[in-house]
Amino acid sequence: MNAEFIQNLPTAEQAIARLRELGMPKRNNELWSFFPVAKIPTPEFMGTDFAAASTASQASPAENAAATQESDFAALLPIANNARPMVREIVAGAAEMSMLKCNNDFGHTVLDIGKGAKVSLEILDNKVTHDIAAERFDINIGEDADVEIFFANPACDLPLRFRHFNINQAAGSTVRFSSICKDTAIGRVSVECHLKGEGANFDYRSLHILDGEASQHSRLTIYHEAPRTTSTQLARNLLSGSARVSYDGSVIVGYDCTGVNSSQLVNTILMSEDASVSVKPVLKIYHDDVECTHGNTVGELDAEQMFYLVSRGIPKKAAQEMLMRSFAQETFLPLPDTPAKKRLMSEV
Repeated sequence: MNAEFIQNLPTAEQAIARLRELGMPKRNNELWSFFPVAKIPTPEFMGTDFAAASTASQASPAENAAATQESDFAALLPIANNARPMVREIVAGAAEMSMLKCNNDFGHTVLDIGKGAKVSLEILDNKVTHDIAAERFDINIGEDADVEIFFANPACDLPLRFRHFNINQAAGSTVRFSSICKDTAIGRVSVECHLKGEGANFDYRSLHILDGEASQHSRLTIYHEAPRTTSTQLARNLLSGSARVSYDGSVIVGYDCTGVNSSQLVNTILMSEDASVSVKPVLKIYHDDVECTHGNTVGELDAEQMFYLVSRGIPKKAAQEMLMRSFAQETFLPLPDTPAKKRLMSEV
């Protein structure tokens, strides 16, 4: 087990001290620009006077310094609520398929994946009935490991749910992160990925299929911290009713990181006038020899394709379904034929 990786994780006391210092999320916080922050219940340990609570913290200066490395409320919340961490090591060269499921409102999973391991991780829902659920995943990935992380659960009506992923990748490692969301309430998935070794690759693909009053939000921060690292982010949305989606993605390329390649693309089809999407791409590049792109498209189903199908006798509703299915399937078609792709394509 990577001892340094484990030691750098905050304790419950550190998380509480940091949350008291940060205060509750606000709309002017760039991490929460599009999220309905008024819907987040204030934890009991926050108190009413955040400044006084922070001053009263008994954490040592060293503990507070460690805690300040975290700045995301959703990342700290499970630890502050004393989520008992599930710590697991997957040894070098192992080949493993696993399902992960949190049994409580607040869950914390710590995974140390060894060099050259091939791992498939499916994350299952914990359908609790309380006001808020939050899960945190700390995943350390060794050299040349190949890891897929995915979830495609049935629609869930939890009032409020957070999932936060902190991923560290060594040289030559590959992570494919894929998801389908059809939840009907409010949710946020945040990913912080550090590409620490040369040749590391992170591939992110998400699909939201939402209706009604659903409100789902994605926050990604990709740190290219080594030369010749690559990242791909593709987010697609099919929105009906008054559904709302936001995508807030940052790519940060370090000073000595030559040969970095990153692409970011968000495609949205609005099936109703009341559905909406908010997109905020951010590129922070500190080296000249890189290739980084971002794009965003929003529209309705292609009118020419609809006309083509209907003119050949296909009913309008069936034609719409065909185009929507094709749009959704294209999200995951480039993935290799692994358990993740089979599961995601079957759900589509």
